[in-house]
Amino acid sequence: MKTCFLSIDVEKRENQKNQPFEGVDNLDNILNVFKKHNVPATLFVTGEVLEYAPDLVKKWAKDFEIGCHNYFHNQLNKIDFIERERQIKNFVNLYKNVFGILPKGFRAPRNIIDNKQFPILSRYGFVYDSSVFPRYPWSFRVYSGYLGRAPIIPYFPSEKNYKKRGEIALLELPESPAPFSIPLAGTWLRKLGVKFFRFIFKLKKPQFISLGMHSWDGVKFEGKSSKNSGKEFLKQLDEIIKFLKGIGYEFKSGEQIYKEISKS
Repeated sequence: MKTCFLSIDVEKRENQKNQPFEGVDNLDNILNVFKKHNVPATLFVTGEVLEYAPDLVKKWAKDFEIGCHNYFHNQLNKIDFIERERQIKNFVNLYKNVFGILPKGFRAPRNIIDNKQFPILSRYGFVYDSSVFPRYPWSFRVYSGYLGRAPIIPYFPSEKNYKKRGEIALLELPESPAPFSIPLAGTWLRKLGVKFFRFIFKLKKPQFISLGMHSWDGVKFEGKSSKNSGKEFLKQLDEIIKFLKGIGYEFKSGEQIYKEISKS
């Protein structure tokens, strides 16, 4: 069975002075599409979001896994290790206060991570990470989260180089792309359209892919990368999930994938 890891980065909109939490307040736009197709998903929320709307996040948790997207949406390479650990600790404490359990999964802001982050995650009970972008089209390597090739299926990273297989017990769920290294993500889906992805999946069907998006993809916004945001994106999302299910992909949350691999 081919697997699709479905996820949303749930955060306040950067550089948005008015209604920065609009995507959070209206996340049901996206979640209702998931529910329509009865697919599990992981919502990586920031501590800011959990602090802003704990009751809303608790409502989402009835149907979906809630993971960690750091406390603030800081790039990890721009804050020191004391601050990194402080943010993880504060997120975990807040999460425990809201849910009474520890979070299982982590995704770094902008997908920027390094080997020094994994010990921090392990100390606070995380069992998997989903930050690594293992492939990216050569002409778009200016993307901040792309830091070189890595395995495109779930793997346990090396202590010396997280982009290689090794001995770390914490599982990496890479944000694996569609065929030909094209990210299957909200922005790309809005820009390229479902027909494009239908075409490339006819040529090749990877065993493991990631379908990710941001909380604000489902609301109409203006400016850079705003093409087909809001209602148009929701239509595309509905179509791509239906298409992927039709060609044999089974949708799973991060925790489901971790449990399956850890038992094998």
